[in-house]
Amino acid sequence: MESIDASNYYDEYVGRQTEVGTNARHHAILAWLQRFGLRSDDRLLEVGCGVGALTNLLAEVLEPGGFVVGVDFSSKSIETASERLARFANVRLEVGDILEMEVDGRFDVVVLPDVIEHIPLEQHPALFERVASWVNPDGFVLLHYPNPHFLEWCREHRPEDLQIIDQPIHADVLLSNAYPHGLYVDFLETYSIWIREGDYVVAVLRPSAGVGAFTAVAEPQPSLLRRVGGRIRRLMG
Repeated sequence: MESIDASNYYDEYVGRQTEVGTNARHHAILAWLQRFGLRSDDRLLEVGCGVGALTNLLAEVLEPGGFVVGVDFSSKSIETASERLARFANVRLEVGDILEMEVDGRFDVVVLPDVIEHIPLEQHPALFERVASWVNPDGFVLLHYPNPHFLEWCREHRPEDLQIIDQPIHADVLLSNAYPHGLYVDFLETYSIWIREGDYVVAVLRPSAGVGAFTAVAEPQPSLLRRVGGRIRRLMG
């Protein structure tokens, strides 16, 4: 599918995104980001920001010390996001194909919220090469995408729910495309938002260059009661 077709599709998808607004999925992604280390002064890149539903939450969390750069290849999405996020001074929005556009600087966090399943698999090596070049050595990348088994089920039973490109991303494929570019999987979990059996996957990638020393876990100190009990037993023995 040519990118121009996908761009037109998402231009026309703006109405649906705007109608849905910010929902449980966006709040879940924010919670995952915070769990894995998002700080209020971070510089964050959001790939595939759409109409800015998640961007709005991020801007609030990162205000006033942090900054969000949101990119999307749908010009109408960016136009809509710019209007709804105009009040934020810590947001910059850009139109462009993430596989071709220039992105200035490096980021503490890179998030791809339900994006990689819409990028053809043959382009994933190039995608992860670029993502790896944008994240700081001590930063992380958070991927959020549909459970591939659920997506395969939808293809058979609910094809009307699928978007123009909506492909299953299995863990072995993700790893084969991320690892060659110095990104390792620190966390991967399937979990539920709207489907009991698990409709989404969250994966956290970290740069191998950021791996530091390994430190043994300190042995727990015995409680005061145990120390006193031990001393009494020694005295009585």
